[in-house]
Amino acid sequence: MKFEKRSRVPASAKELFDWHGRKGAFTRLAPPWQTLEVLREDPGLEVGKRVELNVSTPLGKKRWNAVHVECEDGKGFTDTQEKGPFKSWRHEHRFVPVSEGESELRDVIEFELPFGGLGKSYVLKQLQRSFDYRHWITKRDLELGKLLPESRPMRVAITGGSGFLGTQLRALLGGLGHEVFVVTRRGRDENDIVWNPYRGEIDRGAMEGMDAVIHLAGENLSSGRWTEERKKRLWSSRVDSTRFLVDVMGTLKSPPGVFLSGSGVGIYGNDPEAERTECSNPGDGFLAELCKAWEKEAIRAESLDTRVCLLRTGVVIDPRGGALQKMLPAFRLGLGGPLGSGRQWFPWISVEDWIGAVGWLLSDSRARGAVNLVAPEAMRQGEFARCLGRGVRRPAMLPAPALALKGALGEMADEALLSSCRVKPEILDSLGYSFVDPELSGLLTRVL
Repeated sequence: MKFEKRSRVPASAKELFDWHGRKGAFTRLAPPWQTLEVLREDPGLEVGKRVELNVSTPLGKKRWNAVHVECEDGKGFTDTQEKGPFKSWRHEHRFVPVSEGESELRDVIEFELPFGGLGKSYVLKQLQRSFDYRHWITKRDLELGKLLPESRPMRVAITGGSGFLGTQLRALLGGLGHEVFVVTRRGRDENDIVWNPYRGEIDRGAMEGMDAVIHLAGENLSSGRWTEERKKRLWSSRVDSTRFLVDVMGTLKSPPGVFLSGSGVGIYGNDPEAERTECSNPGDGFLAELCKAWEKEAIRAESLDTRVCLLRTGVVIDPRGGALQKMLPAFRLGLGGPLGSGRQWFPWISVEDWIGAVGWLLSDSRARGAVNLVAPEAMRQGEFARCLGRGVRRPAMLPAPALALKGALGEMADEALLSSCRVKPEILDSLGYSFVDPELSGLLTRVL
């Protein structure tokens, strides 16, 4: 059996070849509806390169080991399955010049199924969906790389780099040519930097020479009721860790030139109708106070002659993690609906625009201070629920009553689920960032 996909890409054949060989390419190419865990990925592209994955299939998770059997610099490579869900699999990647700065990306797959022709139409349909997405991602990343204000390769350290957002961000930055280091409590990779902010421990030598630090670490805000003990953990995981990280940066011989630090649109508090930009005053409540203290610690890095951006993030929409991952099971059963009245404004952003915007802020020397990471299309929570229902082809008529949410989750329900905040991405617009997902319906069509 054979499958083939061709697309025009705004890059030379050599640029395409190099992009596929950079660390994180497999993570970037994995469709968001498919569970994929990279267990091993040898660097570069050459004969003998091995890739080992855990992939989701209709029969559960399967191990997939592949090896590169052919490789021609700037033209393409071929991998075959050693172990996996297919009886046989041979995948040819070819990059063919079309004109100056444009090439054709060709994927040709020859495969055999373990049960003969049984399941052929299903597999071909899944391959079509997957490679439509893979070609879209390839084009997206290469276009973004050409649009960035500054494309100089950088050494970038990311705290929280193993989380949902950090994993996608480091894969994008790796594809853009940056060398990425994950600051983590458990060192597993040669590019990991071990730290324990609660004990004031970090490998300071490994932090020397970083061009940029991106601070995303922090305990999940929405994983349960905000007890007094949990509030202390949420505060420490953000405020105390940021203070420690900035203090460490101040002891380095050469502090990083850029510091991007996490924050949230929760800083604006609950305001049913007012439009909020980066110039708006902070609101009230625990979440607003947490964000204010978090940002106060981050902005101290400016005294090191470091450019600081505060990433005021909305609800990041992607089925691999965050809010959408938690919502999908109920919505797919037809049990989804608005939270409370559904009238509250719902500041959202796609994961592609979140990582794309962070990559832009990393490279744009004009970017400083607070930046709202939200989509330009304002949306109420009930409208979001109806759009998601259409995305999974199910009704979304069952609201979650405000009283029930408050009874189950207390203060967290009031501030994180039922509050209203109409946030605009004014700074991103002024910097010239172009959203790839300005509307929710197009995003859901691609990722679900």
